[in-house]
Amino acid sequence: MSQSSGDIETADVLSQVAQVFRLKGSLSGVLRVAPPWGYEMPESHHVVLLVVTRGRIFFEPATGSGPSLELASGDVLALPQGQAHTLRDAPGTPVRPFREAAGLAQQAGEASRPAQTEFIALCCELTGGCSNPVRSALPTLLHFPGTDGRVARFLEPTVRLLAVESGGTAPGRTIVLNRLAEVIFIQMIRAWLEGLEEGEGGWLHALTDPHLAPAIAAIHDEPGAPWTVALLAKRADMSRSAFASRFRAMVGETPLGYLTRWRMQQAAAMIESGAAPLKEIIASLGYSSEAAFRTVFRRWSGQTPGRYRASAHI
Repeated sequence: MSQSSGDIETADVLSQVAQVFRLKGSLSGVLRVAPPWGYEMPESHHVVLLVVTRGRIFFEPATGSGPSLELASGDVLALPQGQAHTLRDAPGTPVRPFREAAGLAQQAGEASRPAQTEFIALCCELTGGCSNPVRSALPTLLHFPGTDGRVARFLEPTVRLLAVESGGTAPGRTIVLNRLAEVIFIQMIRAWLEGLEEGEGGWLHALTDPHLAPAIAAIHDEPGAPWTVALLAKRADMSRSAFASRFRAMVGETPLGYLTRWRMQQAAAMIESGAAPLKEIIASLGYSSEAAFRTVFRRWSGQTPGRYRASAHI
């Protein structure tokens, strides 16, 4: 398979993942500030994104969760686990809670002193919270400087559009910014995958493998099909033993183990959304017995389907 075909497979599988886990972006705030300023950003249940459109920012994550960074214009940063952090104009500047200070700082920067720094705070929600397999597969921090070639290729046009939309007042501005948050997150995953070495990145890296990607796409396309290792190996154009060995080495579990986990993740997303009655969900995922499905789902989630649905809406 050519590299271009592999890229198509990767994009398709990432699209499937985003759809199943209901990726939803939103704008947290557009900040234009003059020094001195500092924000204390709380822990989030969502992926946190930060785009610097002008000036410099000193970023410091919660203790022990990563390095401190000096961010410059064009830089893009993501915190997949949503850990608490601080943003400020210089090391040592006092910080205030973001919700308390954001409006005041923006007004002060515009009213009394020209704003020297502009940044856009975004977030992306995925079902399953921090246990979501996409979030758990990513590092605690993704940072792409504006000078990084991967940013210029994947992110820079989107970041430029984000900056234009954030400074405008055209109708539909909010929904455009929300969708751009989703695009930036997916592009950051792409850029991160491109820089990985062999053996890094777990199942997400397997999406870039020219043999494994078609097999994973098949599982995602037809989770209810009666897949066997032999059938999936055929999709991968590999022998059964070579496929099983490579799959386990890259993904970290067996092909059928991955199939079961994907089925349960799809079931959880559908149960949580109330998209279909439980019997339809069970049938669509290839289970002929409700009792068998309930046993597997409880082993995977620690809850019955009914309790899972109730807890998801608390």
